Amino acid sequence: MSSLFKVKGGYLAHQVAKLCSKTLHSSSIFYLDMKKMQLLQLCAFFHVTVCSQIEEVAISPPGNEVFVLAGSAFQFTCACVGSCKTPQFSWTRATTDSDRIRTKNSTLKFSNVKIEDAGRYTCDAKCDGSSEKKLKSVKMTVYAFSQPLLVMPSILTENVACDVTCSVDAFDHVDSVHISWYLGSELLKDETQQTLDAANVSDTLTLTALREYTGKSLTCEVKADMRNNSKQVSYCLDIHYAPKINISASSSGMEEEEVVMSCRSDGNPTPTIEWERKGELWPKNLHRHEQGNVTGRLHRSNQGVYQCVAKNVVSEAKEEMKLEVQYGPANTSIQSFPLQAISYGVQLNLTCLSDMYPKAKQYIWTRIPDMALPKEAMVTNSHLIIDNFQEHHQGIYECRVIHHSGNTERAFYTASVQAEPESKVFTQMVGAVAGSLVSGITGGIVAGFMLAKWLK
Repeated sequence: MSSLFKVKGGYLAHQVAKLCSKTLHSSSIFYLDMKKMQLLQLCAFFHVTVCSQIEEVAISPPGNEVFVLAGSAFQFTCACVGSCKTPQFSWTRATTDSDRIRTKNSTLKFSNVKIEDAGRYTCDAKCDGSSEKKLKSVKMTVYAFSQPLLVMPSILTENVACDVTCSVDAFDHVDSVHISWYLGSELLKDETQQTLDAANVSDTLTLTALREYTGKSLTCEVKADMRNNSKQVSYCLDIHYAPKINISASSSGMEEEEVVMSCRSDGNPTPTIEWERKGELWPKNLHRHEQGNVTGRLHRSNQGVYQCVAKNVVSEAKEEMKLEVQYGPANTSIQSFPLQAISYGVQLNLTCLSDMYPKAKQYIWTRIPDMALPKEAMVTNSHLIIDNFQEHHQGIYECRVIHHSGNTERAFYTASVQAEPESKVFTQMVGAVAGSLVSGITGGIVAGFMLAKWLK
């Protein structure tokens, strides 16, 4: 009877199991006739015999030949199809039995596949207590190629086109390679090249560097014969670009005020930043700091042209600014012409002088005490002119200077006619009398001489 159930395939086992199940559900155990009892005994025997059978062995990954990349981790998995609950597996390499391994999890693992691992491997499976084995073989072909190598320029400069080369060699069981270029996740280029009789294979990408590429990865990915396994090499891009300067500073300020001049640049690599005074030495009262800042308290001597200079390996940039320091008015005075005494009828020219920058916004001339200028006075900014000075022009003249900053300062000048001293009048009278006497004597002598000559 046992030979009846030792059959290949699962169809008969399935039909018998179906019949057994139907008999058990349709019959009471207390009212079984002889025929059904025999059938149940047959079912019990069939269960013990058939459930210990292995119908087929399968290997994953499937296929008669499996290509594996050298250096990768890989495993074969063996499984059985059938009713065996506790199968046992062993793996045998075709060349030698020394590699036989017994394992309950049915896997053959390679942590680092080598070229010498290539060959045909056979998995055999059997159930506990059974000597019957089922076999399955697979050929493992190991293919290899080197890690890709990137050759790049030492410096990538903005808007400059450059060639980048990706090369790979040391081929084994590889007929062609597929080279792909990526910028981040963006595919830039695909190229397939044959490796037959080639020492190495390379591909060149022409890349125009843009500053927004900084921080992105340029990747060369190599696949052999379009298989899933690949090797890649990446380079994090660092695009160099020239400095661009931005100055933040006030172009003018009042003397003694605090000043802050700031210079910034966005170049890559980060540029060095320096302040210079164009054509002159740097003033001691202004302090240069790192990061392009200048601080200090303004002095009038600080006026001039300043420039910020930013430098990196790409180039240098310069930006100029003119600094004006406002001050005054101070030391205000009135200069007169004539410088000494004023006489009637002369021209009086008064000039208001003051130390300040920039020039005064306004000059205001007045006369004290009546605060009204003579109608003959001509005023032009810092000048006051009276052409024919008379007695009623006398007085105290005031010049008030109004600066752009709002500061004001005054100066005064007393204009008066200076009388001639008595001694000078007496001297003039004596001179007149003496002149008359001399004139008379001289005239008498001349007359007597003429008369004597006539009498002869």
